[in-house]
Amino acid sequence: MRKISVSYRTYGFTLPELLVGITTGTLIIGAASMGLRSTQTLMTESHGKATLRQNTTTGLRLMRSEVERSMNLLVVRTEGVQEGEENTDLTPYQDVVNYCQGLPTAKGFNPVFGINMVELDDPVIYGIGLSSDGRGYALLRCGAPLKMDGTYVTEEDQETGDNNEQYQSGLFITSILDDIGTIPCKVNDLAEDEKCPDSKNLNSILSQVRFNFSGDKTPARTFQEPALRVQTDVNTKLVKFIDPYELDDTKNDDPYQISASFLEDTNEAKSQTKQDLYFAAFARADKRVRFGFNATDSNEGNGYSGGAFFQNITSNNVRFILDGSGSMSACVAWSGEYGNTRRRFYDPEQGYYRTYKICSFTRMEALQHEMIDIIGNLPDYTKIGLAAFSTNGKRNNKTWDKSRNNLVELGPANSEVRQSAIQFVSSLSNSDPTYWGGTMPWTSLDDAFSDTSTDTIYFLSDGKPNKDRRNRSWSSSDYDNIADHYAGRNSDRVIAGDKSIKINSTSVGLHSEWMQILSSKTSGEYIKVDDV
Repeated sequence: MRKISVSYRTYGFTLPELLVGITTGTLIIGAASMGLRSTQTLMTESHGKATLRQNTTTGLRLMRSEVERSMNLLVVRTEGVQEGEENTDLTPYQDVVNYCQGLPTAKGFNPVFGINMVELDDPVIYGIGLSSDGRGYALLRCGAPLKMDGTYVTEEDQETGDNNEQYQSGLFITSILDDIGTIPCKVNDLAEDEKCPDSKNLNSILSQVRFNFSGDKTPARTFQEPALRVQTDVNTKLVKFIDPYELDDTKNDDPYQISASFLEDTNEAKSQTKQDLYFAAFARADKRVRFGFNATDSNEGNGYSGGAFFQNITSNNVRFILDGSGSMSACVAWSGEYGNTRRRFYDPEQGYYRTYKICSFTRMEALQHEMIDIIGNLPDYTKIGLAAFSTNGKRNNKTWDKSRNNLVELGPANSEVRQSAIQFVSSLSNSDPTYWGGTMPWTSLDDAFSDTSTDTIYFLSDGKPNKDRRNRSWSSSDYDNIADHYAGRNSDRVIAGDKSIKINSTSVGLHSEWMQILSSKTSGEYIKVDDV
């Protein structure tokens, strides 16, 4: 068995600040139930649910933070590992799982999924164990210790003999959620003369439960098993908690028809203290990122090797010009689930529409994930500029203030500049998509060509421009005219003694001939992205 270690590799990756946790549901007590219960019972129930809500916040923040800065999930599949899935397979890390299960605080640790962190040799593994009182289940985390600033404990920390006990440990287990519910017996599913099975020891049940993924989901749970089921996506980047049962639309009136994974207070009557548990997070980093840096060169990497939208970023003076139009709200991957509120999306066939269907991520969200990863991973000395384009006066027609006049050096990990850039990118999905605007990239492109320090542009759009540079109707005759205009701007730059600008363009969801011509005439590259 290989030695379990926690080694830290510096690739120039930042660890983003912990994100704000998800907001849980509001306690609703119907008038009919109020008439049946005593005031004291209602007060007890309210207190129990408030406690459950409070207990989820910190743990879910931590898990969201780790998932969203990870490369991908690691899972065990019932179908076996197919070609191309090797980087998402948890099986090779069985020695890490065994180590976690052998820790004194393991509490029956049963792995659900791992997350592949670029900073660590060994994955962080999330699993189900017993709660602290042994009367319920808990979601546990086994992995490298975290310091107060959110960074991982390094070998150097351990070698310095720091008095802080957490710096002296290797992998360790901590509880993330301590009140995972237990599945009740579904009386409606039993035969007329059949009774609910006798209760068993939860530790014995947990030892037999399996969380192997079949397709994109872990198995539906049965009597006394943990009320937690996980869904992922085709790229094994999504972590989403879903209904622990198989949904049965014919049983809408079934009181046992649970609608979500749930928590429960084992100190109270279970029927009165359930709390739905909702969580969804998406790994930001592309799985190829780990090969984009030289491990012996610390932060002197080659840039960013490539994600879904942008490839081989090696320039030290680069501007990103990003489509901020409302069409970027088109959903890339539907979860197959439905929520309680409607959300607005864009569809090329029907325009804007609202639906209860839950979208795992939109084009804009996928772009944000990759851009945040790029900002965190580019070498310290890289100078960047950021701009989003839409129609004049709309919310997403804006430039990152720090790079309005000049490119800005990113600086060290967690620098104020990197965090400001991340905030700008994150703001692009604020508000209703109908306020984002249309597709007008000309001002952003012109501003980039006015900056003498820029030598590379990464330009992304998911639609044809609404108007040409003269604010006239867009047509195929503009394709060469636009490319010739910016090729001419390059000639002027060279005459003035400045570097020409290479435009690398990415079209999302369509083939864009004009973007292809634009890149060709500025010595850049064009790529077309259908799915991300």
